[in-house]
Order: sequence, then structure tokens, then C-alpha cells
Amino acid sequence: MCSEQICGNCRHFRRHYVRYARGRYMALLYGHCVKPRRKKRNIDDKACDRWQEKEPET
Repeated sequence: MCSEQICGNCRHFRRHYVRYARGRYMALLYGHCVKPRRKKRNIDDKACDRWQEKEPET
């Protein structure tokens, strides 16, 4: 279980990336929330009341 309830640890958060030449990607420090609507959020913003723990990556 994640100890912090921040947007970056929420299952509704979608992180944004930048694509560079040769197909390389770099993660940005922000993204958007898909619940209830798309709004810009930083990864370290305090989570809202709809926060749900992100499932572990396999």
C-alpha cells in the first residue's frame, strides 16, 4: 500500500510524456485526472476524496 495519498499514486491519474527524436520518451511532472473529469494535476498534489490506490505494475 502506498503511504501517501497524492495524485501520482492514484489509479485515476494519467501522467504526461514528451517524445524525443528516435522514439525516446521522458516523463513529465504533471498529468491529468480522469475521474470525474480531465483536469491538470501535478504528481505531488494532495489527492482528492476520489483517490484510489494505483495497482502495482507487473
